[in-house]
Amino acid sequence: ESPILFVKRLVGDIYLMRMHCPFIAETVLPGQFVNIKVNDELIPLLRKPFSVCRRSKDEGWIEVLWKIVGKGTEIMASYRSGETANILGPLGRSYTIPADLEVASLVGGGLGVAPLPFLCEELLQANKTVEVFLGAGTVQELAFVDEFQQMGIELFLATEDGSRGKKGLVTDILLERLKQDSSSKRRHLFSCGPHGFLNSMINITSKLNIEGQLSIETMMGCGFGICVGCPVQVRVPKEGEKRYYLTCMDGPVFDAREIVLDD
Repeated sequence: ESPILFVKRLVGDIYLMRMHCPFIAETVLPGQFVNIKVNDELIPLLRKPFSVCRRSKDEGWIEVLWKIVGKGTEIMASYRSGETANILGPLGRSYTIPADLEVASLVGGGLGVAPLPFLCEELLQANKTVEVFLGAGTVQELAFVDEFQQMGIELFLATEDGSRGKKGLVTDILLERLKQDSSSKRRHLFSCGPHGFLNSMINITSKLNIEGQLSIETMMGCGFGICVGCPVQVRVPKEGEKRYYLTCMDGPVFDAREIVLDD
């Protein structure tokens, strides 16, 4: 049981929660997730997976981000500081930072922003150049804009209704940026978001021959590969090896060349 330090609404129905859990804060890597048991009732039955949004080793806390979409997240929005949360973690496979990486493009679709602040902090500590691209349907679905701006990195915003940033898709402004880049610096794309968005990211990495990693958003009820509820198809299965990965164990972060996603 981890003490809740605060829960706050960031924008629209998007909430941020900070919890004191020193072991997870010490050991978690960017892109890994925690599974939270929302309450002690039968409904909701399964734990909810959340990417670790930020952490502090020194102060022993982690943060998770969510949007109210059902009973479980509605219950979490009612949590108060001083209460406790039942958390398992850190779970899953993290992003990896190539040693020879020079420019990192972090691309979040909607709540896919969740693991990117933590990743951004780690990249900056490793003295990498970081650009962040955030997209959502409307300004009420854009989170962590101010926090990224405070990091002093270059930030690009897109909303489908034009209420903030450029009107359109975040992948469009990413493509514009990539086409303008005439440098020979080694670039890597790190992304997270819904499957349709991630398929666009897979296409971009393939067509432009840029390496990329993506984090999948899906239901991971157990987090240990027991419930087998989070399969993802292997792009080119090898003889005698897996045809499907389990997101909770083999991911949630994958090389963009590894997998096939349904829209």
